[in-house]
Amino acid sequence: MLTRPDADALLSIALETLQEDLLPRLAGDDKLTGLMIARALSIVQAASHDHGEQSKREMAEIATLLGETPSEDPIAARRQLARAIRARKFAPETPDAVRLRDHLLSMTAARLRLVNVKYMAARQRRAESSI
Repeated sequence: MLTRPDADALLSIALETLQEDLLPRLAGDDKLTGLMIARALSIVQAASHDHGEQSKREMAEIATLLGETPSEDPIAARRQLARAIRARKFAPETPDAVRLRDHLLSMTAARLRLVNVKYMAARQRRAESSI
């Protein structure tokens, strides 16, 4: 009986084939399109390795910041948090404001790690070397 590759393996095979076999043969606009597709696939691959842990963590932090259970939809929960920020729920120089800042920084860094892996890796190396 043959075993079939799972979704992660299929994604890896597709990305590797695109990068090693197809992209070298492309030129001009076709190469740019191929690079864009490869980048999208690598973002999906990185997100799939997370298995939703980042989203769960974000939802828990938003619930703590709002003091209530936010919408189950991450986009709606972010909108709830944005409305609380616009309503000035987080007074400056308070522990809540510090928690909000930390949340926003960590979520931004997490998104950057997904979409700009090379930059974030270099930034991490610089931060580690300054210790």
